[in-house]
Amino acid sequence: MNKTDDRLSIFQSKKRASLAPLNTPIETCKRIKTRYPELPNLFIKRDDMIGPLVWGNKLRKLEYSFAEAIASGCDTVITFGGIQSNHARITAQVARRLGLHCELVLNGDKPTKNTANFLINDLMGVAIHFVQTRQERDLKMNELARQREAEGRKVYKIPLGASDSTGSYGFVNAFQEIVEFEQKSKTQFDYIIHGCSSGGTQAGLVLGKQLFNRDNLDIIGVSADDSVEDITSYIMKAAAPMLKENNLSLEEYKEAIQVDVSQIGDGYGIPTPLSKEAGEAFAECEGILLDQTYTAKGLAAIISKARQGFFKPSDNILFWHTGGTINLFK
Repeated sequence: MNKTDDRLSIFQSKKRASLAPLNTPIETCKRIKTRYPELPNLFIKRDDMIGPLVWGNKLRKLEYSFAEAIASGCDTVITFGGIQSNHARITAQVARRLGLHCELVLNGDKPTKNTANFLINDLMGVAIHFVQTRQERDLKMNELARQREAEGRKVYKIPLGASDSTGSYGFVNAFQEIVEFEQKSKTQFDYIIHGCSSGGTQAGLVLGKQLFNRDNLDIIGVSADDSVEDITSYIMKAAAPMLKENNLSLEEYKEAIQVDVSQIGDGYGIPTPLSKEAGEAFAECEGILLDQTYTAKGLAAIISKARQGFFKPSDNILFWHTGGTINLFK
């Protein structure tokens, strides 16, 4: 067994909870070029098609998180996010399916009208605890964990977006789908571009790139809110234990991290002029919906780069649709 095979065996030995079919389609997007002729060859990875009710890419990470929770004998799961967090809602749904108690910590005021993700949380009857700021969420989760453990429960805490070294293995597994597609279709991608915030998706994809020896592939995360330095630190925090486990260089890994901050605009969940335009154009041309927190900003960054001459006309770009379209119904 060579070194690559040995590293892949470490990844492939990781426990997963099988939650939904995950080998989502990769489709071509030709009609969008009638609106933006400067685009190179554009493909889309349809993680918006994962599971019932547009579960999206978070399920990939939660397969590993819940496997670890179950293996450790936990009966309670606690996580956090914003009021309309896809991650929090999907975590609650999975916990209900697996018979685990779930509590959510959400920052912001309780909505006066239940819509989108918050509506589903309410329908499931999960316990929701409100805090005002992002900085309070982790503190509240730890406080709740101590309380529930004092009551005799065994608690598993899932960080924001399941973006730790456990959840991020979900996107190493996803990278394997890309390799299989390339082999079958005889198409090789030059770029994978996706919306990012907590860093777990990119942490897994960059590790996948290294494990599968794809040095000629660039992976670019388009920030929804934070700076290059912050996003990089989130990615490295998630990746560090995985790199140690797979005997990979921290320095080489960090060099492969690319973050685009052109679409942050006024912040998380707030459209930029180009992301609003891109979302509308994609719906009209391709019939695929994009949310304004992640996916529309991801496409906007691709369009912006194409206009600047960043890509060659022959480049193959894989735009990763991470889900989140339920937030169009807020």
